[in-house]
Amino acid sequence: MKVRLGIAAALLALVGAVWAAPASAKGRDVFKVCKHGCKYDSIQKAVDKVKKGKKSIVKVKPGTYHEGVILRGHKYDKLIITGTKSPKKTILNGKNARIQGQPAQNGIDATNVDGLKMKQLWAKNYPANGLFVHADPGDHCHGFAMVKDWASFNGSYGLFAKHCTGGKITESKGWGHGDSAIYIGETPPQKNPKWTDISNDKAYENVLGYSGTNSKYVDIHNNLFYNNGAGVVPNTLDSELFEPNANGKIRNNKIFWNNFNYFLPKSPVQTVSGGLGTIGGKTINYPTGAGVILFGSDGWQVKHNDIFGNFYWGVASFSDPFNAAALNENNRIVHNTMGRGGSDTNRFDFYNDGSGKGTCYRDNTSSTFDVTATAEHPQAFLYPTCPAPKSAGTGTNQGDGGVTKGQVGELAAYVLSDPPCSQEDKWVRHKHPAYKGITPIDTKDLGKCK
Repeated sequence: MKVRLGIAAALLALVGAVWAAPASAKGRDVFKVCKHGCKYDSIQKAVDKVKKGKKSIVKVKPGTYHEGVILRGHKYDKLIITGTKSPKKTILNGKNARIQGQPAQNGIDATNVDGLKMKQLWAKNYPANGLFVHADPGDHCHGFAMVKDWASFNGSYGLFAKHCTGGKITESKGWGHGDSAIYIGETPPQKNPKWTDISNDKAYENVLGYSGTNSKYVDIHNNLFYNNGAGVVPNTLDSELFEPNANGKIRNNKIFWNNFNYFLPKSPVQTVSGGLGTIGGKTINYPTGAGVILFGSDGWQVKHNDIFGNFYWGVASFSDPFNAAALNENNRIVHNTMGRGGSDTNRFDFYNDGSGKGTCYRDNTSSTFDVTATAEHPQAFLYPTCPAPKSAGTGTNQGDGGVTKGQVGELAAYVLSDPPCSQEDKWVRHKHPAYKGITPIDTKDLGKCK
């Protein structure tokens, strides 16, 4: 009997030692997180015990975690944080979430971390952002990955990378954001660029589906952008580093029904934008009812997309007349299928303000070009074929007609609509044919414009 008891005690001690130490998976220490029965009952507690990210994986079991998670520094390089099943099972919920004694602003907030992978997580209801990776000036966050993640109803952004190089956001979805579901911003210029892959994602019912302030080397392909205020919006702003946004691709996407008038009183989403400035005391707001907006964009390719059912513009490109760095130039809009064979048209397939040089159009099906009655230049000047002749475009950030007339006047009247919900008064509406079981937004459900 004594021998048996000795063996039992030894076995119990061994089990205790195994339970206390991290498990191992493919050469990594595994830090398990769950609500009950694991060594760590919060993601942050597990993260705090990681010594080397490349040798560690934080596995989060199904449950709802009311917390924010913070990672700082390169000791976390190549860390994996993952749910164990579908993202709908592993939830970071910002309601009443706290971190370091303060209300949590983000689901996961990682600064100066290379190769961080977050997958199969759902971040929702945070005041700022869902999953957020970024770098301080002079530091870096190379090669992040967000895979099979969800983000919903965060105040600003869902899946967000800023001042990073390379990386990917794939097989994910985001909805209900006060800015955009997916955001890539402040991309540093690179001699040998590392591209960011945005693919096989869904973004819907956001102010913007994709936003990229001063983003570069972004390949946006094989995604669905629908029911947003505007679908895909690379943009240049002097409030962020590394102007302008440049050298990106928007290809092989479905971009449709982006007619979400979030300015209406019953909208479930409120924009966090205070506007893009003012003219004559009126706020400049982003256009709604648009599929793709190239705002101060240089060298973007928009090709092989299906773009339909947007009640104002399919693809719009324009400069910022108040920022010489935000120039609409060298963009190629080619081989796009517009208007779904005439059954689900855009009001106009294309809008161009006539600024810049080199933006051109070729081999797009349909196509309808927005040339306002007061335009000072002909269609060939505003919408040149590829390659664009030197005679097309003003060559500056000042477009056709000035502020009160011409192409720029039309744009100004739209983005200065007062109240902003009245932008939809200029839409051309129609009933949308069915598409893959998706229901279009009906602005009548969002209340009356006041």
